[in-house]
Amino acid sequence: MDSEIAIRDAAIEDAPAIARVNYLTWLHTYRGLIPDLEFDSLNVEALTDKWKQNLSMTNPRIGTFVATSSGSIVAYSRFYPSVDPDDDRNRVATIGSMYVDPEFQREGIGHKLMSAVLDAAKNHGFTEATLHVLAANTRAREFYEGLGWERDSDADIEGSNVETVPKVRYRKHRL
Repeated sequence: MDSEIAIRDAAIEDAPAIARVNYLTWLHTYRGLIPDLEFDSLNVEALTDKWKQNLSMTNPRIGTFVATSSGSIVAYSRFYPSVDPDDDRNRVATIGSMYVDPEFQREGIGHKLMSAVLDAAKNHGFTEATLHVLAANTRAREFYEGLGWERDSDADIEGSNVETVPKVRYRKHRL
C-alpha cells in the first residue's frame, strides 16, 4: 500500500464517492452470486441519491465511516440498530455495509475499518453486533470469520425481483 489509510466519519459530501465504491464493489463481488436482474437498475446516480439520504439522517445511533487513501474514499462501512426481529435494538447493532473498492482489497483496509466501526458502535451503547452476508460469498465469510464473527443463522432475503438469495447472519457477541 503506497499511502496511509485514514478512517473518518462520512459527510454528506462523500455521497458520490461512497456510491462509486458501492457500485464497483457490487459489480465485482455479486455478479454470479445474485440474479443478473438485480444489476439492471444499479447505477452511481441512484446510489448517490440513496447515500445522500442515508448521510442526512441525524440518528446518533447510526454511523457511517469511510477509509481514505491519498484523500480518496476507497472503502466505507455503516452501523445502525439491528433490524432483526429477534434482536434487542438497544443492545445489538447491525453492520449494514462493509465495502472496499476492488482495487484496494486485501490490503488490510477492511480490518482497520471494521475495528473503527465496532468501536463506534460500542461507544454508542451497543454490546453486540450482527451482519448479513450472502451464503455464496465465501471470500467475505472468510474475512468475517477471521475477525472472530460467528455464524448465527441462515435466512433467505428477497431481492427486488422477488427471487430469494440465501444469506448467513454473523454475530459478534462482545464489542
